[in-house]
Amino acid sequence: MNVNANLFIRTVSSGAGRARTALRVAFLSLVCTLAFADGLDGRFEVRSADLGLKEGVYHMNARLELPITAAVRKGLADGVPLSLQLELLIERERRLIPNATVAELTQRYQLQYNAVSARYVLRNVNSGEQESFATVDDALLSMAQVRDVPVLDKSFIEPQRHYDASVRAKLDYGAVPLTVRILMFWVNDWHRESEWYTWTLQN
Repeated sequence: MNVNANLFIRTVSSGAGRARTALRVAFLSLVCTLAFADGLDGRFEVRSADLGLKEGVYHMNARLELPITAAVRKGLADGVPLSLQLELLIERERRLIPNATVAELTQRYQLQYNAVSARYVLRNVNSGEQESFATVDDALLSMAQVRDVPVLDKSFIEPQRHYDASVRAKLDYGAVPLTVRILMFWVNDWHRESEWYTWTLQN
């Protein structure tokens, strides 16, 4: 083989190597783009909350602003779960010393698409109750409006004392079992927490 032939082979090999490198870089860029595209971007907060008294029991109501992007909607349609956790704290005000904790509650929900029924199922993890929705927007709207969650018996609230109630929300997207994680390798786990929303309990 002559020198020119060797030079040609080296040139072709070098060109093929650069092409493979470029493809690897492009693939990694695409993976990174997909990984960050499904983040829980946007405003996430408790817009309003209250405790309503019904038949001697305080019930929590809350309205949330959820940071749901188009990528998260797509992930939900593919079966990726979205989990919501509400933490409620009720304290009795005390002078000079820290407030006394009267009640603490953690309320959990999970939203996931059921491919068999072709509906989005919103499950109350605490009670096991669930609702199903035809569209993801209807399911997210229901998830963002928490209603009538029993919290505390009125007997724990003393008359003429001041109480503060606080609630915050936590959101997890992409938390799936390891076996499913292998099939959904492109989905990142995302976690967001809202600020505390505090108000004075009317007794």
